[in-house]
Amino acid sequence: MKKFQVFILIALFIGAHNLFAQDTLRDAKSFNVPVEHYGLSFGNSYRFNGIRINFADENVEMINGLNLTLWFKMFRNKESVVNGISIGVIPTGGTMRGVNIGLLGVGGAHDLYGFNLSGIVVGGSGYMNGLTISGLLTMADGPESSINGIALSGLGIGARKSINGIAVCGLAVGTDGDINGVASSLAYVSSEKNFKGIAVTAGYLESSCFNGIGIAGYSKTTKMNGLSIALFNSTNELHGVQLGILNYAGNNPVGLKWLPLINGHF
Repeated sequence: MKKFQVFILIALFIGAHNLFAQDTLRDAKSFNVPVEHYGLSFGNSYRFNGIRINFADENVEMINGLNLTLWFKMFRNKESVVNGISIGVIPTGGTMRGVNIGLLGVGGAHDLYGFNLSGIVVGGSGYMNGLTISGLLTMADGPESSINGIALSGLGIGARKSINGIAVCGLAVGTDGDINGVASSLAYVSSEKNFKGIAVTAGYLESSCFNGIGIAGYSKTTKMNGLSIALFNSTNELHGVQLGILNYAGNNPVGLKWLPLINGHF
């Protein structure tokens, strides 16, 4: 017991040496136990391994372990790397790997890997790989950004480049590029380029080139390969079957372009 008490005193003494330790480059302030970059940190340490507790992260470089942050400073950690568990009101970083839980949001200036959970929004400018759950919105908004894995959202899911995996939300799923996998929402599913997989929506389904099974209220594609089930189906080029109240296939002969109930082209 006495040896343990001595150990604690030594650890506190070493940590006290780092109390409000100054980073000569950027004037960071933190209290670290037992040594500068390992153990337990209170404050805005830039590089740390272990458990780190801070009010608002700024100019972070790399954190490995558990990072608890109450608040955030927008655009102040765009190049940081966080490996482990991040918990806070809005935990953010450049690249974040592991488990990220935010009361209001989770944000990555570059990539997010692993499991992301937020009450309102999860956003990134690069790749979002893994399982993402948000109360309202999941968005990968960079020019080359993609969602890869499973994305669940209360309102919407969107990505600039592609969505690969399973995307399910309450209102709309959309991308400027491709969707590969399963996409489902109540009102809207859209891929401006290619869709490969299964799409389900009670509202509007659109794609430049659709390959697979589409179920919608209104399906509108430039090219359809597979099966389309909707109240109204419309495609310029059909290679497969349409089932619906009214079906249009632009590559069928005159008299067979518009057909009720079923249309096909093989």
